[in-house]
Amino acid sequence: MNLQNYNIVKDPAPSTDWRVFGDIYDNDGNLLGTFGVDGTSMNQWWVTQDDNFQYDYVNLFGQIMAQQIVAGTAE
Repeated sequence: MNLQNYNIVKDPAPSTDWRVFGDIYDNDGNLLGTFGVDGTSMNQWWVTQDDNFQYDYVNLFGQIMAQQIVAGTAE
């Protein structure tokens, strides 16, 4: 899988959302999909994912957060 015209943009405040832009191609150069002209809202996409998917990523994110918390206390 390859991403082309890929870009991530934070929506203006007060929104806390991010938008992902770009086109998704397979390794042979065939267009598989797109994030859309207006991009894909991370917040709106996230809430459409099933609980197991969300759990796995929240668990991973929690571990990254713990590393950052510990790193912040070492200063």
